Amino acid sequence: MTVTFFAQRVAVATALACTAAAAQAADFTLNGTITFHNDVVQIDCALAAPGVGVKIWSDSWRPGLNFDPASALWVANGADFSWVQANDDDDTAAPGQGYCDTGLALATLAAGQYRLTLLASSNELNGSLLSQGFACSGLTPIPLAQWNQPGYDVNANDQQGGYWQLHFSGLDSVAAVPEPAAAWLLFAGLAAVMGSTRLKAARTARSAAA
Repeated sequence: MTVTFFAQRVAVATALACTAAAAQAADFTLNGTITFHNDVVQIDCALAAPGVGVKIWSDSWRPGLNFDPASALWVANGADFSWVQANDDDDTAAPGQGYCDTGLALATLAAGQYRLTLLASSNELNGSLLSQGFACSGLTPIPLAQWNQPGYDVNANDQQGGYWQLHFSGLDSVAAVPEPAAAWLLFAGLAAVMGSTRLKAARTARSAAA
């Protein structure tokens, strides 16, 4: 999966992770692509103080073009996250949404650390804790181009695109969570850079001693 992040109209793209912080609640937009029917996009959010009128919504669904998304918001609970609110279809959050876009609207939201999950509709939550996973988590991944997504028109097979776009309003920070593989690559890359730096320093020291 890839993610592109926009914060307050300033665009920053990265293949691994995207973060932004603000001194007060602001608006953010993230977009990217998923490849398989059971991919799950995870995005960390935070509020330093109670929030009013927090909204999270997608506007990327199009019939015959992009998949039907569903979203859920979770609040940090020790080492896990507890379910707060979920939505499959709600196109009333903002102009530009399609019929099958997702939307979450919270009149009030307590200060804290949250996580937003975005996935293809029909990949239902397994329980009230994020660690319990989703209905399709253990299934063999099916490329979206080959998957007939339930929900919109099961006879059309017309939701094959993996593009998604999410908007966040009223939050202090938003950060895409790297996939485990991406996080490992990032760690390996940093380790390689540090190793190279130490090797150069050792060579310099030996040359100076000689």
